[in-house]
Parts: sequence; structure tokens; C-alpha cells
Amino acid sequence: MTFLRLTVVEMRRALHRRLVRWMVVIAVVGCAVTGLVVFLSSADPVRFAQDEGHPARMANWWGSGGDDFLTVAALFLVVGAAICGASVAGAEWRAGTMTTMLTWVPSRVRLHGARTCSAALLAFVISFLIQVLYLASAVPAVAAHGSTAGTDASWWAALPLAMLRISLVTSLVAVLAVSIATIGRNTSAALVVLAAWALVIERLVAGFWPRLARFMIAENVAIVVRWAKLSDVKFERPPIVALLALVAYLATVVATATTLFARRDVVTT
Repeated sequence: MTFLRLTVVEMRRALHRRLVRWMVVIAVVGCAVTGLVVFLSSADPVRFAQDEGHPARMANWWGSGGDDFLTVAALFLVVGAAICGASVAGAEWRAGTMTTMLTWVPSRVRLHGARTCSAALLAFVISFLIQVLYLASAVPAVAAHGSTAGTDASWWAALPLAMLRISLVTSLVAVLAVSIATIGRNTSAALVVLAAWALVIERLVAGFWPRLARFMIAENVAIVVRWAKLSDVKFERPPIVALLALVAYLATVVATATTLFARRDVVTT
């Protein structure tokens, strides 16, 4: 089986996982609910006039500063990618089917590489499509109650680029989750590690040693998504450097996961 065909097979297997399907369904329902809330909350002209950051003003979708409408979606997409990525790799160990898989694909490196690539591709495509649906849910509110003021040519050029960067970050998180789940051979272990690192360790480091914040994943992700230097921090880091840092971190974790998967006994857990 060629690597390309194996990657396609892994993509199909991932899409058939119940958790992945339910996460997509939840995302679609969430988009619909968001659209309804945006529409109803913009119907009152007095309250709408007081809310300058309301997403019924299309310019607030992206580039308005602070928590843009699209940035909120990015947070949920990253969390979803972590959960689904960890499940894709971890569930195989929990179900005890890894030995069966290696019967069909004896090359462990090729199998792990195909699974990693499939997670990256699926996360990127699904993330972009959900963003399209998410923004489309606010169109009725914009058309009925809102405004398109401030959405010039440069804004329309920046919006799809922002969506692509968010999709890229989502893809990187999915690959990271797959790799950590492979190292720990458990879905829960991967999620605990990711949560502990993002919510505890990085925040402690950034709080006690602000100069080290430039090396933290969260800060680098924020720079890449914005593709601009952060204004509320005590360091300067160009976006391209932040992106290269994230890729380097991820490459290290992927290489570690691949090496361990190639050498460990898959029978014992």
C-alpha cells in the first residue's frame, strides 16, 4: 500500500470515528446557534447602537482588535482539534487494534506518518469549512440590522488569509495531539498533557518570567494568527519567527513519537 493511499485510508477511518463525527455536528449546531443569537441580539436598535463590537457589523469579524468574531471560533477549533487528534491515535491503543493494523501495514514509520498527515489535512479542511459556515451564520444579521462599513478591499484580502492561518494552527494542534497520544498510548493522557501545558505551565512561566513568554506556544500561536507583533507583551517577535518556532516544536514532538512508536512493543500497554 502506497503512502498516499494509506493516508487516504487513515482519513476515512478518522471520519468514521463517532467522536469526530459528533464534534463536527456540535460545531455545525454551534454555528447555527451563534447565527441566531447574533441576529436576535442585533434586532434591538438601541442596544445594537451601544455595542460597537457586535458581529452584525461585518468589520468586527476580523481586524477590529481584541476578541474578533473569528478569533472566538479559532479557540473552539483548536480545542476540537486537540480532542479529535488525541482520539484518532489514542483510541487505537485503547481498543487494542494496533496489532491488527500493523498486520496490514508492517512499516510503523509509514503508518504513523500517514496517520499524522491525515490528521493535519482533515483538521485544516474541516477548520476552514467550519469558519466559512460560522461567518455565514452572521450574514442575515448583517443584512437585516448591521453594516458593512469598513470592509474595504484590504479587509476582504485579510479575512481569507486569517482563516487560512487559523486552519494552519488547527492542523498543527491536531498533529501535536496525535503525537502525544501516540507517545502516551492514551487519549486522556494526551488531553491532560495538552491542558496542563497550555493552561498551567505556560501561564506560570509567562507570569514569573515574562521574558521567556516569547518561547511559549500560546504567544507564538497568537502572533501567527494575527500575523502581527503582540502589543500587550514585553517582547517583540516577528510572525515568521513565531511560525518557525511552532514548526520546530512540533517537529521535535513528531520525531519523538515516531521513534517511540517504531521501537516499542505494541502488545504490552
